[in-house]
Amino acid sequence: MGFKKKANNFYLRLDELGQIINVQKSVFGTKDQISFTINTGLFLPEHWRGLIYNQNKEIPTFPTEPECLIRKRIGKLRNQHDTWYDIQERTDEAQLISEMRFNISNYILPYFQRYSTKDKLLKILDTEKTILAPFGKLIAYAELGYRTKAINEYRFLLKEHTNESFLNTLREYGKKISP
Repeated sequence: MGFKKKANNFYLRLDELGQIINVQKSVFGTKDQISFTINTGLFLPEHWRGLIYNQNKEIPTFPTEPECLIRKRIGKLRNQHDTWYDIQERTDEAQLISEMRFNISNYILPYFQRYSTKDKLLKILDTEKTILAPFGKLIAYAELGYRTKAINEYRFLLKEHTNESFLNTLREYGKKISP
């Protein structure tokens, strides 16, 4: 399918963004039982570059899921609770493989297809409630040149938050877009 593998990460670089599938093992596993979940990410280079701590750094050639603008677990994609899978001695491997194929073909790949360009990704930012980095929308809008949307997001965040450290960082980003 074009994904490249590195450790527990699979990355597909498209023209405008990247798509990541990550297999996350539970820290509570033992040698007799391993639990894992599947994370997905949509990597937007402009967002990554716009983060204060990434300035003057090269965009990663193989970004990881935590570096993505939008991240979703398989449970969210399946409209259910956080979903973990167990592997133990009694696990029916064929059934587990079948379920992973089902997850990929019926949830992950269709999700990626819906958001395979910057324009489609912006639709997610405008319409869906999704987990983003704290300044994700603001940075994405600003870096992609959507100044009005960036200013609106900035004003919204100023009203919604009271944590002084958060607000100080927010004001740093605000300098890039201030009228």
